[in-house]
Amino acid sequence: MNALESKILPNSKDKAYSNLNDEMTPLRETHVQTDTTNNREIIDIIDFVLVYEKENKQKEVIDTFLYNLLVNGLETQEKQEEKQVFVLIKIPFEKCLEIAEKIKHKMPIEKNNLDRYDLPDSIWNRFESLRPIEIVRERKRRYFTAPYNSSIRYKFEKYFDKNNIDQTIPTKDRCLLAYEILSRTTYSKRLEDPAIFSGNDNDRNIGIDRLIAQGIFEACYPIHEDYGFVDEKKTNRQLLWEYWARPKNWAIYQPIFIIRQYFGEKLAFYFSWLGFYTTWLVLPSIVGLLVFLYGAITLVWDRPTNEICDPSGMGNLTMCPLCDQMMCQSWKLSESCFYSKISYIVDNPFTVFFSVFMAVWTVLFIEFWKREQSKLQFEWDVIDFEKKNEILRPEFELKVNTKRKNPITGEEEPYVPFLKRFTRYFFSFSMVILMIFLVVALVIGVIAYRVSLIMAFPRETDQTWISLMTSVSAACINLFLIIILSRFYSWLAVKLTDFEYHKTDSKYENSLTIKMYLFQFVNFYASIFYIAFFKGRLSLVRVYNGFIEPCNQSGCLSELCIQLAIIMIGKQILNNIQEIIYPLAQNYWTRKISHRCNKKDEKNQSRWIEDYNLMSWTNLTLFDEYLEMVIQYGFITLFVVAFPLAPLFAFLNNILEIRIDAFKVLTQLKRPLPKKAQDIGIWLPILNTISKLAVITNGLIIAFTSEFIPKLVYRFIEFIEHEEVVNLEGYVNYTLSKNEILIDGKMTVCYYRDFREPYDSPDKFEFSKTYYYVLVARLAFLVLFEHVVFLIVTVMHWIPDVPKLVQDQIERENLITQKALWEIKPEAKSQSFYNLNRFNLNLPRLSESGQESPTVHMVNINECANEVNEAEKEIKTERA
Repeated sequence: MNALESKILPNSKDKAYSNLNDEMTPLRETHVQTDTTNNREIIDIIDFVLVYEKENKQKEVIDTFLYNLLVNGLETQEKQEEKQVFVLIKIPFEKCLEIAEKIKHKMPIEKNNLDRYDLPDSIWNRFESLRPIEIVRERKRRYFTAPYNSSIRYKFEKYFDKNNIDQTIPTKDRCLLAYEILSRTTYSKRLEDPAIFSGNDNDRNIGIDRLIAQGIFEACYPIHEDYGFVDEKKTNRQLLWEYWARPKNWAIYQPIFIIRQYFGEKLAFYFSWLGFYTTWLVLPSIVGLLVFLYGAITLVWDRPTNEICDPSGMGNLTMCPLCDQMMCQSWKLSESCFYSKISYIVDNPFTVFFSVFMAVWTVLFIEFWKREQSKLQFEWDVIDFEKKNEILRPEFELKVNTKRKNPITGEEEPYVPFLKRFTRYFFSFSMVILMIFLVVALVIGVIAYRVSLIMAFPRETDQTWISLMTSVSAACINLFLIIILSRFYSWLAVKLTDFEYHKTDSKYENSLTIKMYLFQFVNFYASIFYIAFFKGRLSLVRVYNGFIEPCNQSGCLSELCIQLAIIMIGKQILNNIQEIIYPLAQNYWTRKISHRCNKKDEKNQSRWIEDYNLMSWTNLTLFDEYLEMVIQYGFITLFVVAFPLAPLFAFLNNILEIRIDAFKVLTQLKRPLPKKAQDIGIWLPILNTISKLAVITNGLIIAFTSEFIPKLVYRFIEFIEHEEVVNLEGYVNYTLSKNEILIDGKMTVCYYRDFREPYDSPDKFEFSKTYYYVLVARLAFLVLFEHVVFLIVTVMHWIPDVPKLVQDQIERENLITQKALWEIKPEAKSQSFYNLNRFNLNLPRLSESGQESPTVHMVNINECANEVNEAEKEIKTERA
């Protein structure tokens, strides 16, 4: 058959169909469409669409590939346009079963008739009144499943749709099965018999991905459903548009089960986790807001702040210059009033409570997400997907030439020797470290900018203005560098991960995730770590102005708050603007160009042409969404002490983020390949690591950056000396040290913030006893804080990861699967003996009584096994 001819189905009168349980991609009309160009029917189900230029120079390669797709069992239909040719692809049902058996795809094998099945829903999801009846999910999973096996086909056939056999396998699974053939079909030669690449040949001209990378094909994508109704039922895409993608639905439960049916488990896990995370942000948002409001309300009664802001009292103290005296001038303490107010608002008596609360919250969030995830794994039938069902990456099979026998399965498979793998990993790791050092160097450059800017202002400039301009401008520059470096490193990380030869998609994505997150961790958090733990503490000499960059008189916490707010909120605003404007603008421009070239009415375009004009889904699309949220999670946990409003801003952003992402994937992007996934991948261990690190960082910020411990020590000393509770009167003077400088031709006493001996002491500029008192108190608090929090965390880890009801269902399904695989129909047994006898194997024959014939000759076991293997291979070849 000529590859350009369309393979027409003999019986294509089945109606397009879509409902909440059985799904299928409907066309614009209910019945089969007709190609008016050649009066041929368009195939009734479109699982995939391939696109290539009509005037393509590689036409012979295209024809060979399309011909081989037909040989390998796919059905195709070509649609000619002005500039492009669209190849519509369908995978027949029997071919679906064949591929399903090869990749161990699960199918229904027995009804779930257990009465004790009612998985508990989350508190947020129990508000049934918020859910429209059309998207209320059926909580009970209707079937137990098992990997499809043709030997026990009769067990699976009970659940085939006899009226429309193609509806037996959902659209998302049909797309995956079709993609297995597309990604493993050769285009170097025309096939005579079906041959799907399995790593056993030296042919490297394999798969649609390679053809797209070479520019031979322009696109390859599953087709979107139409909006509207089919058989008086709304399509899944229409339901998602009405109840998910619109911003007005911000308070409505996400229809996760419809998202899963339409986009697959991998994308559904992301939106499920994002919704769960956003819901859990409600409580810390309220608590953080209350802590912030408490600080703002009680600010007027804070004695240290009032003393600093009093220009006729302590505020009139002359402070030493912040840099060299030739470049900077002395200033008054009252000029730091603004920063002192910010410091108290975020560093009030309830800050420690909020820090402990957030540490417990992070652990509870992780533990309860594990439970929610386990319920979804069972409901979506992916609980052991990566362990048993994940296949080799086609790219891995293409690139790896060496093979070895798998010690577990005993089958030949591609293998990368240890030395080669180690060399590639080492090179990749070295590049990651190099990029991290580059980020650190840029952070040092920003520090140098801050110091230079302080020195560049005229001496008479107000110090508050200098500090504010320095902090804000440096934070903006840092944000700009962060965004630029992120773009470059995303490209580099993909190249490095491709270089490493990963065996499966999950291992590939885990490696890419670790690289990206390590870099982004340093990229986003380096400047914040510097302000929190190093600024004002790096001294070259022991005098007050030996600090590379001193903190404000009120401490570094106010600057940390400003830096954190600018980077976190600025990043969220820029990302949301980009996610809205960029896809709309690019798709608008693409549609205009396409309309100009094809000269057809844009409203009457076919669905596959409309999808072609949408942005392409890439490997980094979902990854970038995860990365954005995990970086945000770090902001609200690692440094929440410095910015109690961080959870509130994250909550507000995520409400918008869910709808923006939904709008984007539903209307602005080509439909992604509906990949399966077992969970959110390596992001969960990363979240768990951040949660533990947050306990340490928040403890360090309270102990060494905030004023909590110095104030506590001052109260304690004053209580010991005066035997009465003090209200921090005189605390500001307690934190100042004295020096003498030349001002207007005469020596004048000035003050700076530190615990050092005065200039007229025999041990001038040495640390005072108070410094060591405070240091001991800080260390003691840090040890006590972390031990108490980690003790609470340990107790929280006793929460089971899998609910008891889910565990019962898992064990029940395993039992059913095990029984099914051992129950072979008698006819199947007879057929197997018949097949063995066809090949004249020297096996002992049985008499009618069932006893072994005494005249039979004994055979060598190894020879018998070899003959059986050869017979099985020939049987499989005949079936293919």
